[in-house]
Amino acid sequence: MTAIRNTTRLGLALLAIACLATTPARAGEIKTVMKDMKTTMKAALASSSMADFNKYFAQLQNDVNKAGTLPLKKNQPSYDKGIKELQQQLAAVSLAVKANDLPAAKAALQKTDPIKKHYHKLLN
Repeated sequence: MTAIRNTTRLGLALLAIACLATTPARAGEIKTVMKDMKTTMKAALASSSMADFNKYFAQLQNDVNKAGTLPLKKNQPSYDKGIKELQQQLAAVSLAVKANDLPAAKAALQKTDPIKKHYHKLLN
């Protein structure tokens, strides 16, 4: 009976540690994706050709989609709203990309900056 009780306690302790260990990993994952987004956005805006812009823009879309799947315990509704607004603005960028209009694509991408600033301020 004591062996079962000790095993149960050990199992619960390991489960608690596992739960605690995953929370910072998620927070770190969001931070990593956000840093990738920042770097990729800068590279896209510095692009001198539509081919280069497209490459960075595709990566940015992937990063935003990934960020949208990550939980943020602090203020999930605001986080979700910010990701949605960002995705809507990226849809406008996508239209300029489809039109092969690099200046318009860059201008539309720059309009994501106020969204980023607003939600970073709100969530930090």
